[in-house]
Amino acid sequence: MAGDCYQANAKELMYDSKFKNAILIHGIALLSADKKPFGHCWIEKGNTVYDFSNGKKIKINKSVYYNLGGIPVKGFKNYKYKLDEVRIKILKTGHWGPWDSKPPR
Repeated sequence: MAGDCYQANAKELMYDSKFKNAILIHGIALLSADKKPFGHCWIEKGNTVYDFSNGKKIKINKSVYYNLGGIPVKGFKNYKYKLDEVRIKILKTGHWGPWDSKPPR
């Protein structure tokens, strides 16, 4: 099942004014069921992570979120985007992401 993390979280960042100074992150996390890496996207504002993927409304401490997801996953980098960068990437690529990361298949 494919998730909607890139689109859902980018939309929240763009349309909810409380995320004006937040950062959109494209990275890799580990599935809890089998610990396999997968491409994922979330929002960070200070020490709080927000994740609106698949209809969820997660608000959690960054260190807890990273621990649960095994983030950062060895060999992969997190890419950080400010609001203006998100808008430019969407316009240039024609999609919600990932843009710079190369999630495992």
